[in-house]
Amino acid sequence: MAHHFPRRAILGWIGLIGLTGSAAPAQDVEEPDPTDLVPRRFSPEEFARLDVNEIYMAALALRRGRTIRIDGCSNEASAEIIRTANADRAAGLEMLRRHCSG
Repeated sequence: MAHHFPRRAILGWIGLIGLTGSAAPAQDVEEPDPTDLVPRRFSPEEFARLDVNEIYMAALALRRGRTIRIDGCSNEASAEIIRTANADRAAGLEMLRRHCSG
């Protein structure tokens, strides 16, 4: 009875390479993050013109670790203004007028 170890070994390696090769493209197919479209900097006038959905996306980007800055404000003040505007747009815009030049 003939032993076919080399053929089995080659087929085994081909199978393993095929499995890892098919898994690699699946990692590249990631759903895009919509917060990547949020600018990292706003002027006070631009921020005042944002609608509720745009403010929500900016607040979501903050929660996901992005730094968003409003001109004339520190990073901390900008983040607080965005969070406040997400909860209450009028209060956020009032905070913007008080704390940021513009």
